[in-house]
Amino acid sequence: MLVNTVTLYIQISSPFIFKLLHHRSFFRCATLMLQREFAQRLVAKPGDKLYCRLSLNTQLLARVDHLMKVGRNNFRPPPKVESSVVRIEPKNPPPAVNFKEWDGLVRICFVRKNRTLVSCFKSKSVLDLLEKNFKIHCSLKSQVSTLQ
Repeated sequence: MLVNTVTLYIQISSPFIFKLLHHRSFFRCATLMLQREFAQRLVAKPGDKLYCRLSLNTQLLARVDHLMKVGRNNFRPPPKVESSVVRIEPKNPPPAVNFKEWDGLVRICFVRKNRTLVSCFKSKSVLDLLEKNFKIHCSLKSQVSTLQ
């Protein structure tokens, strides 16, 4: 069993976590030290101010727990940001969803922070994308698309 603890820069944190979850068979649990704001986004629940696409997608694929805060005074030289330690345990088996399609839908839902879902799905670009995807889906399933 491999056990690693790492501190990640915020620029690579999100891609790293999704790569990690994509390779779920290689680990049972990951303990990561992250910048506090990023860690708070990972563990945020629906209705929290920091709840976002990252929170939703990560919690779909894994159980995420905040373990502890790490103050900047614990480092020499002290960084400009606070840190937190989180534990990520992948859900096994993973949910039966096509993650690429799911993330596309979630991306539309979180495109703007204070926008309602109705207004997100009324934009012309989103409607065109949904219509295109629906037609592709129908052609793959050998069904006649009946959009009106």
